[in-house]
Amino acid sequence: MSKKYKFDYDYENDSLFIYNSTSKSKGSVEIDDLIIDYSSNKEISGVELLNASRFFKEVTLEGHSLSKEMLKEIIDCQLEITPKNNFIVLKFILVFKANRILTTPIMIPTIHEPSPALAY
Repeated sequence: MSKKYKFDYDYENDSLFIYNSTSKSKGSVEIDDLIIDYSSNKEISGVELLNASRFFKEVTLEGHSLSKEMLKEIIDCQLEITPKNNFIVLKFILVFKANRILTTPIMIPTIHEPSPALAY
C-alpha cells in the first residue's frame, strides 16, 4: 500500500521524519538509525531516519549517494508498506527539486509468533 506522507528534514541533525499526520504513535521500534512508529492498530504511523544521508548512501540500490544538501531539496515523499512473509518491505520514494526521484526499498523482519528458540 502506497501513501503520501508528510515529512520533515532536520538539516542540522541530518534526520528525516516521515509520518502519517492522521495516525498517532503508540509505540516504536529502533533498529540502528531507523525508528519505526506504530499506531494502536499495529500499523506504521511514522519512520524516522537518524543520520539520513548516511542511511540512504548505505541502502540505495541505484548507486547514488545523498548529501545533506540534497535531502534539503525533497519536495514530496511516499512510503510503500508491503507485508512479505516474515518481513515488511518499506519502500521510500523521495522526489527532489529538478524532478529527481530516489526509490529505496528495505526489509524489516517481523515476528508474528513466539520463536521456537525461546521455548523452555
